[in-house]
Formats: sequence, C-alpha cells, structure tokens
Amino acid sequence: MDRTILAISGGGFSEEDQAYIDEYLLKIPRKQEPLKIAFIATASNDAQGYIDKFYKAFKNEQSSHLTINDFDTPNIQEIVNDLDIVYVGGGNTQYMLEIWRKTGFDVVLRNAYQKGVILAGISAGAMCWFETCFSEKNEEEFEEFEGLGLLKGSLCPHYNDKERRIAFDHWASTQKNSTLYTLLDNENLHFKNEKLVAKIIT
Repeated sequence: MDRTILAISGGGFSEEDQAYIDEYLLKIPRKQEPLKIAFIATASNDAQGYIDKFYKAFKNEQSSHLTINDFDTPNIQEIVNDLDIVYVGGGNTQYMLEIWRKTGFDVVLRNAYQKGVILAGISAGAMCWFETCFSEKNEEEFEEFEGLGLLKGSLCPHYNDKERRIAFDHWASTQKNSTLYTLLDNENLHFKNEKLVAKIIT
C-alpha cells in the first residue's frame, strides 16, 4: 500500500479561484466513486467558516470533518483508517500538534498513513508532516519545534512572505545535513512512500 502526502502551500478550497490543487488531490486515489474525505481544522480551532468552505468545495465527495472533541471517540482509529483522504487545514501549527499529541490523534494519523490513507494539508497542514517545523511563535518571532516526522527535514510554506523568508533562511543556515523545502503560495509537493515525486505549480 503506497503512502502519500500532499503538502499545499497556498490556494485550495479556502481560495475559490485557486482550486486546481484540490482537483489534483482528488485524482490521486484513482477511484470513480465519491471519495471519503475528512477535514481536520484543529489549527484554526475548528473555525466553522473554514469547515463550511470545505463542504462547499467537496460537496460531490463523501465529505466529513473531525473536531477536537471527536479525537476522543473510542473508534477514532477505525473511522480514520476507513477514509481515502485526510485534509488538514491551516492555522496555528504548534497549537494543532499540541492538541493532537494530548489526545493521541497524532498516533491515529501515523497509523492511517501506514494503512494507505492519503494525508494532505495546507500551510500548517503541510509543514506538520516533517521532522521539524519552523513557524510563528507570535506575531514577531519564529521558533523551531518538533513535527510528526513522517517526512525528513522541514518545509517552509508562504516563502514569498518577506519576514518568514528571512527568518527561515537564517534558521536554515544553522541546519546541517537537513532536507529543507521552501514553497511559494502557488507551489505544492507530492510525496509517495516518503519520496518527492512531483512539484505542482498552480
């Protein structure tokens, strides 16, 4: 069973005129029937408006979403393993990872990934899959913290943002023998079995 991650820097359903990457995502499973796809909006603290946009964009699929409260569901592993795609939204990466680790949802995602469930995500939902994250601590500072480690190295989305680019480049200069990726808002990476197989520019 192939293991797949699609790291999205920008666009997608949150920007209605930038939906190509979502179309690309839906083609990965190579299934004719509606796909089982669940949205995880932890990084935005389950923002309802964000969730509504997801349902509008994926109305032709078997769409669902999982909130923070759902992570304690006794059969949550079975629920996630039954999906074709998990789509993780953007927001506060550190907050999201703290919640996942506190509830054990990080383990659920790791297990599902090994079972062949496709993991996709934008911004926070893109960088979280890597060994190391480097992102905002607050409005003025960036800091390093541990990611899920499904992919080696680190990813910087929104690299066209000047402050982020300067901070990441400075941090990157201290990282020896690390695989580092930078993505502009219209760039995305497709990994298969932990190997980069495509860079998609939208």
